Amino acid sequence: MIEDYEQMVDVIFETDFGKTSVFLFDLEKYIHVRMGSVINLPLKVGDILPSTSTSLECLQTGEKVQRLVGAEALGVAYTGVAYPIRENGVIIGGIATTGSNEREYALQNLPSLAKELSESLEQVSAAIENIAASAQALADGGQALTLQSQEVNEKALQMEEVVEYINSVASDTKVLGLNASIEASRAGDVGRGFAVVASEIRAMAISSATSAKDIRKIIGGIQGHVGKMTMELEKVGGNTQEVSAAVEEIGATIESLSGSAMALSALAAKL
Repeated sequence: MIEDYEQMVDVIFETDFGKTSVFLFDLEKYIHVRMGSVINLPLKVGDILPSTSTSLECLQTGEKVQRLVGAEALGVAYTGVAYPIRENGVIIGGIATTGSNEREYALQNLPSLAKELSESLEQVSAAIENIAASAQALADGGQALTLQSQEVNEKALQMEEVVEYINSVASDTKVLGLNASIEASRAGDVGRGFAVVASEIRAMAISSATSAKDIRKIIGGIQGHVGKMTMELEKVGGNTQEVSAAVEEIGATIESLSGSAMALSALAAKL
């Protein structure tokens, strides 16, 4: 009797983890129904076999019937398969299954998707390497500029020493000029010419002292700008190092994902 095949329906249903719908039917109606979780057909035990169903067609032809049903019917494309059941060469009913085509679609597209993922990750990895190289170059450039700014600051300090020497010479020259003026005045008419020279020496000393003072201000300004530039370069260097560290971390993640993509591609090739 056809009812003896109910256990077969349950086995098929459980084998696919309850996703595929399985139907057992006699020559007129469905007698055992296990509705899967993916395809939910409006069928129940006792329903008459629809005139357009694979179930009725397999009874009429005595052959396996397989039919692809588009998503317009239930919102999900599925494949219906029906087999006739014979006893002593006589058809007594049949068994039918309906399964979603999404798995087949996924299996067909999985290799190409895995390949695309792997190629995309390779491109991202290459871009990450370029960013890392640029960040390192920027860090190296910042470090070089920092060293140069330190050299400029050292030169400024050396200039400060020169200015200090000029200021000292100007001060001494001013004193000498003053003493020469005093001695010229004591010499009377004989020392008038020398008095003019002494006056010029004093004027030159005052001018040199003023110039030294201006140069010192300029040097101070240079040192101030160099100091600010050094601080900014140190900040840039710190940020660049953080960027480099972040890029390395991203690169490691990309490498891990690439490995997963390759494993996925290998798995897809076996399906």
